[in-house]
Amino acid sequence: AYHPPPLYLINLLVTLSTRDISNMNERFSIRHIPALYFAFANSMSLVMTPLYGIRAIMELYGLPSHISTIPETWPVWEAGQGRTILLSLLMHYFYWRGQYAECDTLVMGVAFLGINDYLVLRAHGNSLWAWTRIVLSIAYASTGYFGLTQGRGVRAKPTKTK
Repeated sequence: AYHPPPLYLINLLVTLSTRDISNMNERFSIRHIPALYFAFANSMSLVMTPLYGIRAIMELYGLPSHISTIPETWPVWEAGQGRTILLSLLMHYFYWRGQYAECDTLVMGVAFLGINDYLVLRAHGNSLWAWTRIVLSIAYASTGYFGLTQGRGVRAKPTKTK
């Protein structure tokens, strides 16, 4: 049986290795909730796949059982989830470093993910869930477009390179 690598350890290391999280209570704002939701929600497959199995996660996504019960579809699903988890790790990295402009950029990418989910679910899954995904994804991505994580009147900080 295939077992995914323990990427949750990478997630934990990224979070712990970032600088200056001691003043997190002072920096946190309700505006940060979309970025934090993105970071943690896209990490859930790291925890849920070993506990519930790939089939259950595929059905939770909205794919019908005639697709999720075929073991040959599972590696393709895991490859796609690996890319989503990478986006989650990047969000954690940027958020804990206080790079909110980058967080907003990643949140804007949810629009593309919503379009992709819509196309997949419309063709192979639950069409009601497909419409829900695209509408909510565009609404969610708009928070990144309007710079919610950065806040009003805040311009993007230049990247610090050495």
